[in-house]
Amino acid sequence: MKFDPAVIGSKDLVNHYRCCMLAGETEEAMRIKEQLKKLIKEKFQTTPNEIKTFAHTIRGEGRDMEAILFYQIVAEFYGNQSKAGLVGIRNCAWGIKESIKAMLSRDKELKPIVRTHVIPLMRDMREMIRRSDDVSEEDRCLEEVWCLHCIGWSEYLVDDWINRESTLEEAIAIMERVFKERAGKYVVYGSCLNNLGHTYNNTSRPNDACQYYRKAIAAYGKAEDIDDDERARKIANSKQGVKNAKSEMTIIQSFLS
Repeated sequence: MKFDPAVIGSKDLVNHYRCCMLAGETEEAMRIKEQLKKLIKEKFQTTPNEIKTFAHTIRGEGRDMEAILFYQIVAEFYGNQSKAGLVGIRNCAWGIKESIKAMLSRDKELKPIVRTHVIPLMRDMREMIRRSDDVSEEDRCLEEVWCLHCIGWSEYLVDDWINRESTLEEAIAIMERVFKERAGKYVVYGSCLNNLGHTYNNTSRPNDACQYYRKAIAAYGKAEDIDDDERARKIANSKQGVKNAKSEMTIIQSFLS
């Protein structure tokens, strides 16, 4: 059903959006999103940060699909012509990832909806960042990689190993192309390496997994945007990944022999 925006309130628009997303009616959901965005612009004096805070709040109340709607809107309000705008868009992708995590913790049957209709919204945010031409290449690419990191996490949550692998490989390639030997300065590089190792181990490639876990350990040692406690936690996690991959190798070798 299509609703006339002249006779429907904002609360009803939000409810209609949620129903459309759960029913897989993406085109109608996007139409509702545009109506609500226009309503917010015309009727409310608010800033992107205030809308983002609202999205965080309702996500914390378990209203995950509604939060996803407002993260979409605020990402478009931030725009892509300043560094602060790109950070804002990336934070919206993070918010959707957290919404997905909470949503699936309550209902794993929503995985197909998330895979087909929610993760593509994060890819749209990545494209918003990628199209920016008013910031340096390094600033743009760093926020793009953070967005890809969130997408990779979400693909893990829905067991989409094939797309997760390509997402993380692309993120790592961007870091290495743009930052070269300085890629390790940023924790997101180590996280993508670690998560690719995890992907390889879960798709029966423990040798490759060990290689990427070790790369992650080395990268975390160089990261300048984390404190020592977080560094130690992340390195320990990757070291455990190496142990898990070695155990997997032992199992495979025993089976083959």
